[in-house]
Amino acid sequence: MPVSRISVTFLTIIALLILANFLNAKAQQAHDSASDSTAVDFRGGVEKQTFFLINQYRKSSSLPPLVWDDSIAKVARAHSKDMATGEVDFGHAGFSDRVSHLKTVMTGFRGAGENVLMTTDLEEVAQKAVAVWLRSPHHLENIRGDFNYSGLGVWQDKDGTIYFTQIFMKFVPPPATQEAQAVPPALLTSVGMLAAPNTRAKP
Repeated sequence: MPVSRISVTFLTIIALLILANFLNAKAQQAHDSASDSTAVDFRGGVEKQTFFLINQYRKSSSLPPLVWDDSIAKVARAHSKDMATGEVDFGHAGFSDRVSHLKTVMTGFRGAGENVLMTTDLEEVAQKAVAVWLRSPHHLENIRGDFNYSGLGVWQDKDGTIYFTQIFMKFVPPPATQEAQAVPPALLTSVGMLAAPNTRAKP
């Protein structure tokens, strides 16, 4: 076979391999995007439902509803993601930092609390998560607490375990006439999960 024909054949094979790799990469990208969208839809649905159930409980207890705040939810979601990816252990590591950050974006800070939970039970996950919190005196104290803003974020790890973080905040912009008065000490409470064994992730 002439050298020129060998060169053309070789170049054709190389071009086909490059095209195949490109198409595979595009297909993987489309798959990843679809998976990300599904994950976002799932997270958003669980977050909204859980938050609704918390407010439903507060209403049944004659307590004012919590106002959803996107800034708080973003911080809560980031903590859930960090727990799910192993960046931090399950718990309240960094709670003070989360509160400090939120104090820079909202004024009139008076107090904060946090509930976390992890579960492998994916059936009616929002309802069961809230039920676990309501059975725990410490979590219930935050849910019933004197807070007016909240945000909730969930994240699912590669094994399917779902991590919840709900941050409760109290913000009361002080009237101009009270700005010089001493601000009462802020109340900070962080509560881990005191759940039944079947709602805990296995070691």
